[in-house]
Amino acid sequence: MTEDLLDHWLRIIKPLLPTNAWIDSRLSGGDYIIKIDWKLENDPRQPNKRSRKIEMLIKEEVIDYYLNMNSDERALSEIKMKQWISERYKHFTFDHDANDHDANTPNPTSPDKWRISKDVLSQ
Repeated sequence: MTEDLLDHWLRIIKPLLPTNAWIDSRLSGGDYIIKIDWKLENDPRQPNKRSRKIEMLIKEEVIDYYLNMNSDERALSEIKMKQWISERYKHFTFDHDANDHDANTPNPTSPDKWRISKDVLSQ
């Protein structure tokens, strides 16, 4: 069931991302790890330049929380998860070589870690 759920969530997440996004997903222990990046296509001198990585983590207890919901609660939690991801994506700095990087932002070469928690599913 958990691999089916991972596939289900990937189908929900994928339309929120660029069409050329590369997604690497796996089950690690009882957790889901989803890594995402894509070609930026914004610099003709670097045609293969890729975005910063996004690393989504969904812990086993969040998966169990979702699986214990009824179908209406699941549908609502999926809407909330899509809204949360869309909001994060809207503020995501794609380019790891961005000139506007300052000391208050994370290391631009490290992945941007997005933890999907119970709060995300039940906001």
